[in-house]
Amino acid sequence: MKRTGSVSQIRVALIICLLLFGLVSGCSRDRDPDLPSNADPAAIADLVTGADGQGFLREIISAAWDDGGARAGELFAWIPRDAHSGDPAVAARAGQTAHAIAAILAVERDTITDTPDNPALWRSFTDSLIPYQGALVGDDQGIAGFAPLEGPESQMRRTASLFATMTKDSTADRAWADAANAKAQTYEEAFAKAAVAEPLQADRGDAQRDLLRAARLRSLNATGHYLANPESPKPSSNLGETGIMYQVVSLTARDDDPHINEGFFRDGHLLPPNEIPDTDWSIYDSQLAVYLAPWPRISEAVAQFARTYNRIAFGQ
Repeated sequence: MKRTGSVSQIRVALIICLLLFGLVSGCSRDRDPDLPSNADPAAIADLVTGADGQGFLREIISAAWDDGGARAGELFAWIPRDAHSGDPAVAARAGQTAHAIAAILAVERDTITDTPDNPALWRSFTDSLIPYQGALVGDDQGIAGFAPLEGPESQMRRTASLFATMTKDSTADRAWADAANAKAQTYEEAFAKAAVAEPLQADRGDAQRDLLRAARLRSLNATGHYLANPESPKPSSNLGETGIMYQVVSLTARDDDPHINEGFFRDGHLLPPNEIPDTDWSIYDSQLAVYLAPWPRISEAVAQFARTYNRIAFGQ
């Protein structure tokens, strides 16, 4: 009897141990991942760009952070600050770290879609990558260490995937999209000024470079949202083409011009496309095209914008 009692006690003890082990294991699985004790920019850059960098990023993206990823996101707060540093080494460190983040967000979009929301982490990623939106389309002015994810003349599938991933958090997505549109507009305005100054050079050189960068950013922004929401209308270059024509025409057209309806002006200035009623859109668009007809190089530049935009939009 004593022996039977001893066996029973052993069994009970084993069961208790197994239950305790399960509880401990469960707790260890649910807790937040360990973050580096050294949050110095140099240490974080070495970690993220090193051999274990993608694994580290994957771990913090996959975790269900109690604070929405705020502590993890703080590890990258220095990137937007240092992105435009006058110290080449500091700027390159920021760019290389941001590039590692962009790479995993682009490549693992399908997996990331199912990860916890972690809004604070996504807003940190957004802040870290916004300074490099120009670099994504081939403009490395003012930054260092961040190369495009692929050739800008391609269909830019990896970059479009990145833009789609950035829609995960609505607040971060608005900041990302607004920054991309603002950047594109600066390129479009630069093109328009160059085209008006030298109409015969509008479809080449610096003017063309700025215009095609705008086309890529506009298309990537729209295509990213389409990839994230395939039920939405497929992106088209039509609105962008009209916007480009407006940028050029608005610099020179006057309200007494015979090619453009007087109603498309206010206080002597041409109305932008977003202020034109849908019922008048086709007339407005056609009249801008007629106005530019005497300058075929400008019209060709607009066509180049459309081809570049649609190469990305229809190439996914």
